Amino acid sequence: MFNLNLSKRCRLYGLLLAAALLTACVPMFDTSGPFTSTPVSPSAAADQAYDRGDYRTAAQAYKKLLDQETAGSRRETLLGMYGLSSERAGSYLQAAQAYQNLIGQYPGSQYASTLKIRIPDLYILANRPGDAITVAESLAVAETVPASKAALRLSAGRAQYLQGKFRDALVNFILAIGGATTAVRDAAQKGLEASLLHLNEGGLIEVQRQYGQNYPGPEASWYLARQAALAGNQSLFTERADYFRRYFGSHPWGAKLEALRVDPNSAEARAPGSDYDPMPVLASFGDGVRKPGTASLGPMTGLKGQAVIVAILPFSDPSSGKFSQDILAGLKLALNHLSPKVTLETVDSAGDPTIVVKLVAEAAARPEVLAIVGPLTSRESLAAAQTAQATGVPIIIISQRLGITTGRSMVFRVFLTPKHQAEAVARYAVRRLNLSDLGVLYPNDQYGQAMYGFFRTEAQRMGARVSSIDTYDPNQRNYADPVNRLTGGQSVRRASTSYQANVNFQALFVPDTAVAIAQILPLMAYNDVTKMVYLGSSIWLTKDLAKNSGRYLQGSVIPDAFNSLSERRQATRFRDAFNKSTGRVADQFAAYGFDAGLALATAFTAGAGTRAQLVNALSAIKPFDGATGPFNFGPDGDYQVEPLMVTVDGTNFELLAEPSEYR
Repeated sequence: MFNLNLSKRCRLYGLLLAAALLTACVPMFDTSGPFTSTPVSPSAAADQAYDRGDYRTAAQAYKKLLDQETAGSRRETLLGMYGLSSERAGSYLQAAQAYQNLIGQYPGSQYASTLKIRIPDLYILANRPGDAITVAESLAVAETVPASKAALRLSAGRAQYLQGKFRDALVNFILAIGGATTAVRDAAQKGLEASLLHLNEGGLIEVQRQYGQNYPGPEASWYLARQAALAGNQSLFTERADYFRRYFGSHPWGAKLEALRVDPNSAEARAPGSDYDPMPVLASFGDGVRKPGTASLGPMTGLKGQAVIVAILPFSDPSSGKFSQDILAGLKLALNHLSPKVTLETVDSAGDPTIVVKLVAEAAARPEVLAIVGPLTSRESLAAAQTAQATGVPIIIISQRLGITTGRSMVFRVFLTPKHQAEAVARYAVRRLNLSDLGVLYPNDQYGQAMYGFFRTEAQRMGARVSSIDTYDPNQRNYADPVNRLTGGQSVRRASTSYQANVNFQALFVPDTAVAIAQILPLMAYNDVTKMVYLGSSIWLTKDLAKNSGRYLQGSVIPDAFNSLSERRQATRFRDAFNKSTGRVADQFAAYGFDAGLALATAFTAGAGTRAQLVNALSAIKPFDGATGPFNFGPDGDYQVEPLMVTVDGTNFELLAEPSEYR
């Protein structure tokens, strides 16, 4: 019998992940991970050919093995290996057909969801756009996962674009935007803009009438103005430009109208979509591309060979896939400077703890893997922490699950958890505002009880008193009774906004959602508590709360992990670099990924060259300035930072305090 070795299994699963990510237009490193179906074993000749990179020979060898293996789970694996070898050899048609056969013969395969969104792109690469459209649209009709359906629509749009069917392509690109991950949505928008560029006047007018002020109606209107400018019809251009300015005045493309009037062929008037070409993106998988860094963070003298960092993230999970993409982009940004000495590989955990256990164990079995970053969701994180500790591989987890690092020397965390937030606002109230009497009003559920406990313990440690405490049932949402108890319910000057009832607390911590806060604060004011410092958490940070309840929140204290309000040099540089490399606005998850990578880079620069040295270096790191603030890891491996603080001024959130070193 054949025995598919670990190296081969890792390479095959790398394809399965790459299929999902590349369809989403994510720049890839040379990926690997486990192939966890029933172990089957190609012949030694196929194995050796694949290992030395002779993919054409390997594909031929796997094809012979397939002819011998007519059924069973071993055939499922051989089909995958044949497809992978064919794709890397540039035989895209054979690869597409192999994957189609795998899905057709094994519809319950755990790889079906990943492979099916790769198949249409392989047909495009094989110069078979008609087959790509047929496969993509038929699979999209039956697909129930929004992100996968969007990826298939994106592939159909690409194929139609290459056929010159720009109106049909436009429809699929629009369909791809709904339910898509950020990367697929961005790719679909680029394809849509390019399709509009190629439509004639009648086609653009049709789009304009169909969509009106909704996307892509404004864009069609801009292209109509451009066509008039190119035709030299200045009166028609002026009419259409005025229409665009009148109805879409805030649209960013409006800035190009003057350039169009002066010279529609100038670089300043260059139309969005002019340089669109899907082919390089589609073909980027098999190359094993890494982006070399242009600068070095240090000599990395501890690394004797090439080190590997494995990112394990739930890319295909519908609820956390977008966050995974942001984490990965931030991580790449931090580690790019270490290439080629340090290589980043990515694998998909799918949000499944059982998959995570296998991924961590197989990464730990590879000596060149010095660390893991991820996963993200609560269930995955516990499984990852337990397995990393048992197998002796350092891991930086990006999750808010409580206690994830406790008692685990190999486990570190980068994430501003609810515990961090509750403790931080307690410290801020006592140290920065010099308050000594604090109150708490919390929902009587697991979250509220935990937040109350964290806040009270830290406030008392700081020397303050938590003198007033009340709670409510979050399901009944009866806030009036606890508010009456806290305030005494003796309102005497409800018409006044300046009278302050005599209560025995100087600030009130309310760990609940913005929706609950919007109902609680007016009740406090109704009971004459009109001058109160409210302490909250990052879930307060919604535009509606500031707009509708801002008058109650003046001077409030709200912690946040990462915010565009920050003017710190490192935060500003990170935001600019992230936007330049991805075209997106950085969020907290991108910042977490960046800081995890920055911590590893710092440890390598300090001389860490083995797993044990890496653990020691991470533990010994002094607070250094990351995207989220000056942070380090505490004695238990947990994230230590004094977070950024936000307040409300008028009806807007404003910066209250930049993040600082944890004290």
